[in-house]
Amino acid sequence: MVTAETPPSPSASACPNCGGGSLTLVRRERVSKARIEAELVHCGSCDFLFLGEPSWLAVAYEDSFYGDTGYVDRNLHASRLLRLLLVIGRLGRFGPSEPGCDLGTGLGMLPRLLRDHGFDFHGTDAYAAMELIRPFCEPPGDGPIGCKTAFEVIEHVPGTPGFLRDEVGATPLFVFSTLMRQPGEIPAPDWWYYAFGNGQHISFHSRRSFEVAMGQAGMDPAWLVCIDGPVHQRALHLIAPKARWRRAFRVAGWLVNRGLDGLLLPWLEPLVGLRTRIIPDHYLAMERLRSAAERQLCP
Repeated sequence: MVTAETPPSPSASACPNCGGGSLTLVRRERVSKARIEAELVHCGSCDFLFLGEPSWLAVAYEDSFYGDTGYVDRNLHASRLLRLLLVIGRLGRFGPSEPGCDLGTGLGMLPRLLRDHGFDFHGTDAYAAMELIRPFCEPPGDGPIGCKTAFEVIEHVPGTPGFLRDEVGATPLFVFSTLMRQPGEIPAPDWWYYAFGNGQHISFHSRRSFEVAMGQAGMDPAWLVCIDGPVHQRALHLIAPKARWRRAFRVAGWLVNRGLDGLLLPWLEPLVGLRTRIIPDHYLAMERLRSAAERQLCP
């Protein structure tokens, strides 16, 4: 007989975040539109909360965009934050000259907004057509990437250490968002961020568990900065080895959350040499369409 004193063991044998075996089955949930049973598991070693053995992801991603409320507003805020952060870097002569890449870009709204304001940003996403960022739906060549972003991606990733190691690596500036729990907190079943009905959210970090993931990926947890978003606390984050980026991120977040970027960016962006890419991107897109049509016509 199972009692509250002897909770059932989860089927997972090791934590995907730290590799430890101190796992507790919190409860079972029905996830995705297929209502597949899943285990919500907590790791006592690193404080990671996750859905174990996510066999339903193919169903969850049949519709890459499911009507995500707040998507537009979130991308507008993220673009303002990034624009100001990168401009501060250029003003201080430590901003990257290399292009940027938005991981898990979805429709591609964030890199499109950044390109419209002069930044050379691309996007990648294994589950989406990235309609807004065509023809920039791939990493920007073989050279170094100065900045990577991943907004509302970490909670979709089953193994955060591997993602940080393989997708972020030695990138000098990584900006991302995910809603972090308080350390030790197990949110109630009605916590909106679970989004069990969709089934795409499978990893729910606290700062403690995320710092463990960074350590597993060979990153110093001191590189992490967490700031509040416009709506939610502990929602916006940066990983940067250099302290000046961490200071710039805090300053940019403070200014953007108070709407002051609207006063600063119109004259700061031209000052650092940024020019809109709207028309050059239009010509490039038309050229690629022409080339594709000619290839189809040629035997």
